[in-house]
Amino acid sequence: MGVGRVQHDIPASRNAAAERTEPLVDAQPDRRRTGLDRYAFRRVLAAVCVGLALAGFIAAYVETGFHFEAEGGDGWNYLAAGERLNAGHPLYALSPGDRNVVIVPPYWTVPLLAPPPVAVIWRPLALLGEPSMLVWGIANMVATIATVLYLCWTNGLFGIAATAFLSAPLGLLALSGNVNGFVLAALVAAWSLRSNPVVVGGTLAFAIAMKLTPVLFLLWLIGHGRRPAALATIAGLVVVLAISVVGAGFTAHLDWLQSVPGSRPSPQSLMSLTGLSSSAIFLLSAAAVAVVTRLGDERITFTLAAILTALASPAFYFQALGLLLAAVAPWRDDLFAGRRLRGGTPTTPQAT
Repeated sequence: MGVGRVQHDIPASRNAAAERTEPLVDAQPDRRRTGLDRYAFRRVLAAVCVGLALAGFIAAYVETGFHFEAEGGDGWNYLAAGERLNAGHPLYALSPGDRNVVIVPPYWTVPLLAPPPVAVIWRPLALLGEPSMLVWGIANMVATIATVLYLCWTNGLFGIAATAFLSAPLGLLALSGNVNGFVLAALVAAWSLRSNPVVVGGTLAFAIAMKLTPVLFLLWLIGHGRRPAALATIAGLVVVLAISVVGAGFTAHLDWLQSVPGSRPSPQSLMSLTGLSSSAIFLLSAAAVAVVTRLGDERITFTLAAILTALASPAFYFQALGLLLAAVAPWRDDLFAGRRLRGGTPTTPQAT
């Protein structure tokens, strides 16, 4: 009987103990709170970066202002090139009656350093006269700002932090009227739309025709199995060359090739800083991109190609650093995505 009473009392004692035991504390809210704290911290950090970016843009405006029609600016030189072609004059020499272009030997020995396709684009614009410089400058500014806003929105903290770091050259790039603003937009579009070979081919062909050094992106395409896009880029270059020959003449292209060795790289370029020739810098850049493709991560390859596209140019100036923003295109953070994991925890940063 005693044994029976003990066995009968055991469940009762367990029930009593269970009633006396306080309920377990769920650790999930702590984890959620930690995630939200991190999410809030990233938002605050983003706000600081936005403030720095705005300060850089304002400083650039104070330095240069809106002077797209200034004599000697990039827009002025592009317009002069288009006018020379429309008048049937040599593109890489000044003739009587041509718009004056400042030539600064030994860095600038001809009235246009860019390849002929730039001047061909300007043939119809030149028909507008001097207002064409304002149209071009505003379009370049819109392209630059739109690209910056796109990367800040889609790439989150990566895009915002990069914009803050590069705000000064980006501001100058947006206000310079230089073709680099369009090149930046083209490079970002090439990554964002990389699943469409035709779009990639068109954007990269344009960028290469304008600046030449983006030819490094062909190594990205070939090295990571994007051969249709590589073929589309080559086909695009053939089309651009054909249009350029029709618009500027074959002689203008020969004149440009002859002018390249006569112009010394800018004092800020890698060529001037290292003493290496333009060919050596380009070959080293191509070799670096080719080696990186062996890592198997096309994000890294694209990033390096974007960095070297900006730095390997003989005509490198401070505002060209703005092209480095294209290097952040493959790296994304979901700061503004508004997505939540089950349970309310914000998603974590990611690269894509």
